Amino acid sequence: MLAPLVALAVTAMVVFVASLMIWAAEIDRGVRAHEVDLVRRGISGDVAEIERSIIPETNWDEAVLNLDNRFDPAWAAANLNDHYAQNMDFERLFVLDAADRPIYARHHRETASLASFGHFEGAASLVADVRRAEARRGPIAPHQPGGPMRLVSRAIQSSDYVFHDGRVYLVTATLVQPDFATVTPKGPRAPIVVMALAMDRGGLTRLKERFQLSDLRAGVGEQRVERGRAKLMVETLDGPPIVVTWAPQRPGADLLRRAIVPVALVILAFAAMGAVMVIRARRAAAHLLASHRSQSEFLANMSHEIRTPLNGVSAIAEALERTPLNPAQAEMVGIIRGSGATLERLLSDVLDLSRIETGAVSMENAPFHLADAIREAAALAGARARDKSIDLIIDIDPAAETAVAGDVLRVKQVLTNLVSNAVKFTSDGYVAVAVRAEGPGRWRIEVQDTGVGFDPADKERLFNRFQQADGSVTRKFGGSGLGLAISRQLVGLMGGELDAISNPGEGATFTVRLELPLADAAGPAAAPALQSGGDADPERPLRILLADDHPTNRKVVQVLFSEFDVDLVCAENGQEACEAFAAQRFDLVLMDMQMPVMDGLTAVREIRAREKARNWIATPIVMLTANALPEHQAASLAAGADLHMPKPIEAAKLFAVLQHVAESQAVSRAAA
Repeated sequence: MLAPLVALAVTAMVVFVASLMIWAAEIDRGVRAHEVDLVRRGISGDVAEIERSIIPETNWDEAVLNLDNRFDPAWAAANLNDHYAQNMDFERLFVLDAADRPIYARHHRETASLASFGHFEGAASLVADVRRAEARRGPIAPHQPGGPMRLVSRAIQSSDYVFHDGRVYLVTATLVQPDFATVTPKGPRAPIVVMALAMDRGGLTRLKERFQLSDLRAGVGEQRVERGRAKLMVETLDGPPIVVTWAPQRPGADLLRRAIVPVALVILAFAAMGAVMVIRARRAAAHLLASHRSQSEFLANMSHEIRTPLNGVSAIAEALERTPLNPAQAEMVGIIRGSGATLERLLSDVLDLSRIETGAVSMENAPFHLADAIREAAALAGARARDKSIDLIIDIDPAAETAVAGDVLRVKQVLTNLVSNAVKFTSDGYVAVAVRAEGPGRWRIEVQDTGVGFDPADKERLFNRFQQADGSVTRKFGGSGLGLAISRQLVGLMGGELDAISNPGEGATFTVRLELPLADAAGPAAAPALQSGGDADPERPLRILLADDHPTNRKVVQVLFSEFDVDLVCAENGQEACEAFAAQRFDLVLMDMQMPVMDGLTAVREIRAREKARNWIATPIVMLTANALPEHQAASLAAGADLHMPKPIEAAKLFAVLQHVAESQAVSRAAA
């Protein structure tokens, strides 16, 4: 009796201690990686600091006068030597003339031989970099007397580590330039000041103090590093690298050492409790690491769970609308359909906003016709505009009658939001949509209305989530306040900008500026043609296989197809669908994605494999699913489906698919 308890306690202790050691090691690895990054940035920061210290004496009209227009060694000694000795003790300093020949040399604070510059072979590539940048900059115009004083040049520098005489130097080449151009270079090439700073113990001390590093060491070339020490390699020009090592902080190991005794005692007394805590800790860590994936799955599930009942409401209301109704009933059905459409739009907006904020939205880059896309987006608000007796004006620059490269769906989504808003907030007058070319591949799209407008002070709040410029506007006109927030973020993801101008009661103008480069004339890929996969018996109706685990969804399809001569076979999961497909041929398969026993994607793959094994003509398969995100559509097509139709079902689209299949079967019958 006691032995199992002892074994349980010992096992729990081993498991917990092992988990604690792994956790501590992960912490230490993270700290080490962070320290390596800090040291790398610290070295880069030192380079930038050194470069900044050189600029005041080189980007200076007086330096151009005394080092270029004329060479004054006394000026160089008084200014270059003293300034750089006080600010940064460069070991070597050289001044090169326009032909890159040394005309001044210093070693520490003493004048040195000009020939000593030849020892720094690595400096030649840095000087070449500066000369190339000088050529790109071009000549500097002299300051006009009486004109405003302004800076005319930016620093041109090149720095790198150079190995020389067994030591490593940070070498910086800086072009001598005017600051206000009261004096300008006498020729197309100006002098260059070359500085060499030895990477000695002083540089290491700065890093050690800045980042609180322990036992910091530096060497040159590949070398064996003691186990447990952190290491950073800094490349040099044509020489061995600098190797910086130090003893990293180990908070995980320190914590483990302090906690091992009390933890062991606690585990011996509460072995079972310790095991549970370890399991929970691991689950929490896994949950933290997979938070992005979980959020994506949550969005997908929310979309599925809301669209499933919404499918029953919208599709049945649409079917009911096609039956004989008296005016009162028709009005009630219209209210149901309108409410369903509003709910679907709100759901799509919330999902879009969540996906944008989690970085799950990617922009496509495919050719599309810009003018056609604008006309199609504006046309979606045409019926609402006619109901309100508002003129909908579309003004398209002839230059926009062309193919451009970009994400046509997102462009249409932004324009649909803007035009719908304009119609919603306009009681009389007009809504105008205009597009103009602002340059090669640059476009300005404006949506102008004569509606209620807004106060300019409220403009930025207008683009916030769940916001309107005025709360009373929300109560009067409705809306979630998400459309403009989504539109601005989508435009930003496409590399453009969205702005607005308005005054209360004077209408508003929303302006979208986008970079859409010209592309070869091509539109979006056409939907694949659906051909009947069954036999061409003229005496039978179309045979359709429907797989959906939700009874409401099956009933919706049955109601929609009740007007047609079809033989509808229903399955409650993918396994049943595969068995039905094995028993008889079908002209069309409608497949849900999320189902018990076997999901829709697996079922589609099995059907395609069965067709291939028997050398059958591929049966049209349409994924009819509440999974409406782009990744779901990609998964459907990758599995072998021909189309992906999200719920709520749009009867017109489903009937169009049925019509395609029926026409395909008629062609097959005629050929037979």
